[in-house]
Amino acid sequence: MADPTETALLARAVAGDGNAFAELAGPHRRAVFRHCYRMLGSGADAEDASQDTMERAWRRLASYDSSGPFAAWLQRIATNICLDGLRARRTRIGPAEYGPPTAIGAALGEPDRELTWVEPVRDSDLFGAADPQEQVVRNEEISLAFVAALQRLAPRQRAALLLHDVLAFTHEEVAEVLGTSTSAVNSLLSRARETVRVNAGMPESSISDPRVQQLLERYVRAWRLADIDGFVGLVAEDIRFSMPPLTAWFQGRAAVTAFIEEAIFAPASPHGIHLEAGICNGQPAFATYGPGSGGGLVVSGLQILQLASVNGQPLITALVSYRDPAIAIRCGMPAVL
Repeated sequence: MADPTETALLARAVAGDGNAFAELAGPHRRAVFRHCYRMLGSGADAEDASQDTMERAWRRLASYDSSGPFAAWLQRIATNICLDGLRARRTRIGPAEYGPPTAIGAALGEPDRELTWVEPVRDSDLFGAADPQEQVVRNEEISLAFVAALQRLAPRQRAALLLHDVLAFTHEEVAEVLGTSTSAVNSLLSRARETVRVNAGMPESSISDPRVQQLLERYVRAWRLADIDGFVGLVAEDIRFSMPPLTAWFQGRAAVTAFIEEAIFAPASPHGIHLEAGICNGQPAFATYGPGSGGGLVVSGLQILQLASVNGQPLITALVSYRDPAIAIRCGMPAVL
């Protein structure tokens, strides 16, 4: 049954009342952003696509026939806008998609400015505390690993997977959005699920787990003391470490710890590296800080940790260290302490 308030707002909006449309569409804006972010892999791109979605919905509001939820109608528009955008931009990747892991002691090389990377977003852009429906969004549906795995998919596979498996569209509804048949949707979903299953990694450990909180406290201490032994005890044997926009990345505890000890901890000793905690993509995030020219500490980048249970204990299985202070600031971290 249609919500009487929504019906009244819709009637006023169709008649040209912009304030009524803002009230009607506003509660769905964050869900639209979340969908666009999964499709595009960038908060900035998702914000542009979300804005375009609202503008197109306003222009085409008279075409909405109320046969389905207004939220689903917005997501249809958002999907098509994202698909259009993906035809005009390079696919966002992770360093592991660029080439094999870097050998210990090898030169890192220069950033490839032609490449674009999957970027994190702060939790407040993905979730709304006031909306109970948004609390059922599972962390694995917005984790950085899941978003990165989605970017491996062809755009139509990506759209089919998100519409059906995440937003609960039926096969027929997905087929209508994509302008294809239900059998083609089945094929898109089959290929997409397999690719994501292989690349999304293990389920994340809950941040609220006391053992995870203890691990994060030890992690901060290791960086502030430049304590490589403390760091080693927190990471999985097969940890992956990458540093966008560099294409270099390291695989395995030995390679990762050797690089961090020589290239990061040794130059920072004895003062260490100051970290400020946050949450991005439902995962632990830490902004890194170093001395500024005018005194104080200035943000230098952002780390995103992926955690999983290994033999019953939470360990860090992936560490992405974005060497761009602008990303940390966009994720809500202070520029200066």
